[in-house]
Amino acid sequence: SAVVMAAGSVIQVVHGYTTTQVTESSNTSLSSPTDSGLAATITPKFSSSKILVCVDASLRGGGGTAWVNCLIKRGGTLIDYSACSDDGILGYSINHTSGQSSWKFYDSPSTTSSTEYRVFFSRYGGSGTAYFNVNSNHYALSTIALMEIKQ
Repeated sequence: SAVVMAAGSVIQVVHGYTTTQVTESSNTSLSSPTDSGLAATITPKFSSSKILVCVDASLRGGGGTAWVNCLIKRGGTLIDYSACSDDGILGYSINHTSGQSSWKFYDSPSTTSSTEYRVFFSRYGGSGTAYFNVNSNHYALSTIALMEIKQ
């Protein structure tokens, strides 16, 4: 017999992670950011489902005035998550400070096809290097989790 799930139920969860450090010292572009290597793929059961995207990334801006912009692309398309002037930017790291930065937001892919969510980044600021998954003095781990939520 069929199981009936209430709206708001979690249908499935998938995740991805990376321990590889990636650096960027010249790319400040938000339209063609650098691939961080952090990604996960989900195949929604229902086209009406929403996907809760949860990112926990190890970031640092080093030297000069470098900070880090992080962005998410769904299948190669930048996801706009807010109406702010920097549409699509998930957040940025504090200059010269290593640490974990976390973001969560809902997406409506409106599909039942396999869908990849991938994290990108670029340097923000006048000079220096942006670090994604900082592992200079300790073991670093950045993760992405995708949860399909029934509507």
